[in-house]
Amino acid sequence: MTSPEEVLATVRKAMSSGDLESAESALRDARKRWKKEPEFAVRHANVLVKQGKHGQALKVYRKVMKKSPERLDACIGAAECAIQTGKGKLAEKLYSRGIGLGLSLDDATLGIARSLVIRSQHHLAWEKAIVQFKSSGNKSKVLHGLLKEISPQTGISVPSLDQFDTAIIDSNIESVRRGKPDPRLAENTFAAGSFEAMAGVDRATLVESGELPTDDLLDVTGSGGTSLGIDLSALQNPPEESHSPQVDISSQIQNVENNDVQDVVDIDINGGPESADDSSEESAEPQSEVRSTNEDPFDDWPDI
Repeated sequence: MTSPEEVLATVRKAMSSGDLESAESALRDARKRWKKEPEFAVRHANVLVKQGKHGQALKVYRKVMKKSPERLDACIGAAECAIQTGKGKLAEKLYSRGIGLGLSLDDATLGIARSLVIRSQHHLAWEKAIVQFKSSGNKSKVLHGLLKEISPQTGISVPSLDQFDTAIIDSNIESVRRGKPDPRLAENTFAAGSFEAMAGVDRATLVESGELPTDDLLDVTGSGGTSLGIDLSALQNPPEESHSPQVDISSQIQNVENNDVQDVVDIDINGGPESADDSSEESAEPQSEVRSTNEDPFDDWPDI
């Protein structure tokens, strides 16, 4: 006997290959075999929607809702099928019911507004959509799109969308900043100038053996180079010591001092007698000044 896991595996394989007929047949048989299990019925209705059989899918969804009224996916699926089949009143009731099951107010309002649009009640749909759009801070993109869609019928301008404080990211981000392909996602070319060629990896090493020579890239060969052609001989051999004669620093200092002393002596000698006379005259002047200062001004006075 086929188990539910085997049925789901068969359906998954058929869906991946695009065989909707086989998937629908398998799910129909499983739905009849396990009547108390709503999962097979919901999956069967989803496949019917993909086949474009919205009327049959609506019946299956409503049967699931009778057995499992808490299934939100069945309620939303039934409401969408009602929109596709032109049953606006039923779609409005189903979307209103979905709010109690956890459907967001934006999605519920969008569905209700669309149910009004298919009944040519554009102004009423505008009023419901604009109230919810403003209450959400002009951030709902789905409601903004609906307002732009029905704006020509109502003759009312669409308010601007607040795109600076929205947490919803566009799904079509593949075309953003894709001027140049990512080199990490491109195939290995191994041509001149490629990353593989600059890294020293060839096709035989990377594709056939599957081993990268990461450990031997810097191994030094006998000639002093590596497998990448890098010359590391200067790093392997220690620098040769220079054989320049050592200079005694103390002897240099002593020679400098002797030269300074000799220069001073030469200056005194070269001065000659003229320098000696100059020095004697200079020394005589202060002595005479001292004598004049030592004379007693009262020597001429008579003794008493």
